[in-house]
Amino acid sequence: MTPRNPYLAIERGAPGRIGWRIHYFDEIDSTQEAARELAASGADQGTLVIAERQTAGRGRMGRTWHSPSGVNLYTTIILRPPIPLADVPRMSLVAGIATAEALEREAPGMVALKWPNDVWLRGRKAGGIIAEAVTDARQNLDCVLLGIGININLAADDIPADLRDKATSMRIATGHACDRIAIADSLFNLLDSRYMETVTRGFDAVRPAWERFSALTGRRIAIVDGDRRKSGVVKGIDATGALLLDIGDRVERIVAGEVSVEGAYE
Repeated sequence: MTPRNPYLAIERGAPGRIGWRIHYFDEIDSTQEAARELAASGADQGTLVIAERQTAGRGRMGRTWHSPSGVNLYTTIILRPPIPLADVPRMSLVAGIATAEALEREAPGMVALKWPNDVWLRGRKAGGIIAEAVTDARQNLDCVLLGIGININLAADDIPADLRDKATSMRIATGHACDRIAIADSLFNLLDSRYMETVTRGFDAVRPAWERFSALTGRRIAIVDGDRRKSGVVKGIDATGALLLDIGDRVERIVAGEVSVEGAYE
């Protein structure tokens, strides 16, 4: 028996608008994989998958995403942007803006974005974003699978012991349970707006919004990419979404890497 879709009430618009069609699952291996199958069958842009629980949820760099049932938001949106393949990583930054703006309505002054794709509440991770490119037979961009996971009503006791000093949720940060449907509705509306703004005007048009939430600007960080490690002070991001790192004698553009903040986050 197919479970009732509680998100049906926020479906809206025509094909192309984010959230126009919502496929809902009580349990699934991964919203990314379900969305991949829908995209391969011709699903329109704006189609999305939501699951109550993932048994094989994935984060950035193939990490497993902790996915308990019935408390958080796990979704993947199918996008078909008219952009070069190389520009796909910027879609995760755009999604970060929309996510931060949606959460800020419930948790003002608590939300920050850690480049490239983490969402923080009070200095701890509350969400993650992955922008996965799907190419056609000629290696041209066919679509982007934009995965977003947000810890909403996760209780402190539900967080694995080894993550309790690093992870949090809206419930923990605000001290009360939050309406997941309302947050999803806000997120999809904001993402639709920010996505269209990016497609029509370029990433530089939305960059100031990302900078407003930046957790790293002005902070000293270490960044590791493969066997290379660099340390410096973050100056922001540029018009392409690259991190600008002042390493002393020059400012370098960083396009990939694992970031760690030096010193406690305030």
